[in-house]
Amino acid sequence: MVGKALRFLAAALFVALAGPAAAQTSVDEAERGIVRIVVILESADGRMLYGSGSGFVVAPNLVVTNAHVVAPARQRSEFELAVVPPEGEGLIPARIIRYSPNSELALLEFTGGPNLPALTISTVEPHAGDGVVALGYPDVDYQGATGADLLRPAPASRTSGQISSLRDTAPTGEPIPSINHQAVISSGSSGGPLLDECGRVIGVNSWHVSGADTRETRGVSTRAGQLLEFLDEAGVSPTLSDERCLSFAERIETERAQTISALQTQNDELASKLETADRLTRIAVVILIGGTLALLVAVGVLGAVVLSRRRGHGDAHANGHVRVQTHHEPEPFEQPRRRLGVMTIVAGAAIAAILIVAAGVALLRAQGSQTAAIPDPPAFSGAIACTLDREASAGAQGVADMSFTASGRLCVNERTLYAPLGDDTPRFRRVIVLGEARVMDVLTIDPSTGEFRRERYPLNDEEFAAANQAVAESGVGRGCDGDPDAVARRNEALMRFTQGTPRQRLVWRCEARN
Repeated sequence: MVGKALRFLAAALFVALAGPAAAQTSVDEAERGIVRIVVILESADGRMLYGSGSGFVVAPNLVVTNAHVVAPARQRSEFELAVVPPEGEGLIPARIIRYSPNSELALLEFTGGPNLPALTISTVEPHAGDGVVALGYPDVDYQGATGADLLRPAPASRTSGQISSLRDTAPTGEPIPSINHQAVISSGSSGGPLLDECGRVIGVNSWHVSGADTRETRGVSTRAGQLLEFLDEAGVSPTLSDERCLSFAERIETERAQTISALQTQNDELASKLETADRLTRIAVVILIGGTLALLVAVGVLGAVVLSRRRGHGDAHANGHVRVQTHHEPEPFEQPRRRLGVMTIVAGAAIAAILIVAAGVALLRAQGSQTAAIPDPPAFSGAIACTLDREASAGAQGVADMSFTASGRLCVNERTLYAPLGDDTPRFRRVIVLGEARVMDVLTIDPSTGEFRRERYPLNDEEFAAANQAVAESGVGRGCDGDPDAVARRNEALMRFTQGTPRQRLVWRCEARN
């Protein structure tokens, strides 16, 4: 039985490794959160389109764009702002709630329209040569289009390239950290996101420049660190990711490694169950054979006793028609006692044999039920949906509900292992340091109540460097196969930077989806 199971798993492993790996990308999902920003002039001649740009959703009903895109609406009252979603019925009125020409960013709030997903912002430091994707509504895509055409919902345009260089200043000379990249952008792309190949925002497209002699063009984006500072000042908490975007080859290797690990785990579990079942089967067979033999011996002895009793009543023989019976007088008290003792032994053996056989049958049934049984999954596993508890939270402006997956020893999204707190509570914790945001998040999950809590602490430069060193020394990486004790030691090393009151506290109420 074990050999067959192992051969089956080996075949499954071969198929899994030989099959093509599915491309993992969320750029398509990010497109659903891209909007066109339009500036409309109200005049005596009616409403007319004055200008347009691009933007993207960072939190429910909140959109980021470039400051210069919406500048006319701040300067003159006859200008109105609206966003045009990628799908739906049309214009959605919007208003400026934060404006920063120094960082070339603006934050708009809109009401109504479709439910647009917020994009995730990466806190990982970008590098020259990384692949990037630009989304937006460049004017080169709309040559010959009328103003009415630009007010209709339409999907965003997509271009791709690589990061050419990282700069500390913008093309205009302002001290704005920027990214020079090869993804083609033009007028109308302003305010759209620059994404990594996994669909996370790493910048905001703000300028496009060309060489004086070569005429070679470059797109220039405001870096995500500047965007996060801008949103933090506005009290907005976007969705963040501190994971490096893997290349296509790395994703294939990661998926294969995860497949191998999962199949090996299933292999070990199945082999252990089959070994236990085989052991129980052998024990049950031995018990059944022994019990059967004992029962046969008991029946044989009982039969012999019965025959001896019949013979002990006397020998009868016939003489003509007269039966003469000779009686043998037993010795006083000896023969009845011997018979009683033999009967007691035989009865005990028979009862024991019946009990042994019954035990063997019960073992066989238990073995069968154990082999067929499928263990129930933990109560806090699978797809988890969480609703933000705004009353219990502090600084929750712009924060939305969320969802994730939980598995095994509380591993979130198949990559982040949490460690039990070890304080006689069912809570689990993971402390993470977020790159350019210069913050540390303390994430705590209580599976017994379904509470997910995130507390955010700011770090100064010294604390940030020390926290990163502690993370590197911990040796704890991504994945569900890590050591919870190592995660607990890492958490303890980082918790010393959580002095005082957190800048933000978010509490979600979570439950497993059916």
